[in-house]
Amino acid sequence: MRLPGLLGVVGVVTLTLIGCKSGGISADQGGQLSMKEARKQAAHRQRRIIFNDDGCYGRPFDTIEKFYKARLLQTVDTQVDSVFYCTGATTMFTHLARVGETYGEFIPEDASAYAKNIATGIRSLRQSGHDTLALATDFCHRNGMEIIWTLRMNDIHDAFLDWELTRWKREHPEYMIGKPEDMQKYPGSDPRHWWSSLDYEIPEVRDYIYRILKDVCERYDVDGIELDWWRSPMFRIMNDFVRRVRRMTEQIGQRRGRPLLVSCRVPLSIERSRFVGLDVPTWLEEDLVDILTLGGGYVPMAMAPQVREMADFAHQYDVPVYACISASGLRGHFGNVESWRGAAMNIWHAGADGVLTFNFFPAERDERLSQLGSAETLKGLDKIYGIDRMVAETFEGDLRPGLVAPNRLPIELQVGSWVAAHMPVGEDIVANTPEGKAAHTRLRLQVSNLARACACRYPTWSKARKSP
Repeated sequence: MRLPGLLGVVGVVTLTLIGCKSGGISADQGGQLSMKEARKQAAHRQRRIIFNDDGCYGRPFDTIEKFYKARLLQTVDTQVDSVFYCTGATTMFTHLARVGETYGEFIPEDASAYAKNIATGIRSLRQSGHDTLALATDFCHRNGMEIIWTLRMNDIHDAFLDWELTRWKREHPEYMIGKPEDMQKYPGSDPRHWWSSLDYEIPEVRDYIYRILKDVCERYDVDGIELDWWRSPMFRIMNDFVRRVRRMTEQIGQRRGRPLLVSCRVPLSIERSRFVGLDVPTWLEEDLVDILTLGGGYVPMAMAPQVREMADFAHQYDVPVYACISASGLRGHFGNVESWRGAAMNIWHAGADGVLTFNFFPAERDERLSQLGSAETLKGLDKIYGIDRMVAETFEGDLRPGLVAPNRLPIELQVGSWVAAHMPVGEDIVANTPEGKAAHTRLRLQVSNLARACACRYPTWSKARKSP
């Protein structure tokens, strides 16, 4: 007899209980800039926490003070060593783009406060001679932090937010994989639902995105760029594109006298990356990428085995890796600071070089930004370790092609047999207990559809369950 119970496992551990910009650039005997050596130095700077700021602020940012207060001030004097700063959605930006477009043209009078705040903020900063990316770059450098501009390579928010749909896309509907009516034709778990995804098979698409990247590299003093392939992972084999980006960043780096790093955010396995058109081994073998950031962070609690595999692979090429924890993935039982600590400790134990936060935008200072960036600062703090629940068939379709989530819940039980549940715990709990304190652990199981299935096998127990 099959017992269709769904088992959830959450381990709860209750204990009653430090970067600067890279140094000088190497030169060869002729005094010429050794870009490769300079890049390696910069690539291996300390990044305890990478703070991903998506740059689109729902809160007002119509003055410089409000702009800084929205998110950036919260990173000062914490373990955040690097800010990966995003200014928009692939072709629409909050910075004053010369290639690509700036938010505002299609925002209607009856738009949401969120959209209006973006338009007002951009307009007010421009009138005072500023823009978001220039301000963020200056802020980070003044506070000893690295800043890397991150481009979402295939963002699809414009599939349902018409004011984000650029004139370029409106004039070239053939550059996208579908049509607006596909949103009603297909469910959200189907990639075809997200009709505004760019079709990277088309040379004009690849060239336009390349020119957007080049525009930023030429005009802003950022320390590098990130190609965020995880948003949303539907591409062709992109090797020639990445080679072209590397040639461009090397040329600009030579002109300005310091390197421009290239970071790539990819799925949590080599195989899945290849499946969506990302040939990570070739990128590393050809020295096209300086940093790897891993995963979407939507199922971060039990990802340690995949982080370890990717870290071991990248480290063979002397490339640092950073694993993602997203606020979008830590909800329900995991919607607390203890779960963030557990996920971060697993990342450190898996051999990653640091933690990347995503969709995490505290309005005030938050203790996590001073704890997650080191196994030592996490030591002795209360944590939750657990197994995420992920039914791939129901996951959001634009992200689903890049999803890597083995050994996740639900797990089906059967009478008379046992099942293994893999729950990473990235520390020796007893050894990490501070002196004079005692470690206490609690195992939490969540089971559904159990009583009805057990009634025929255990009638006495079932009858007892029905008694007052």
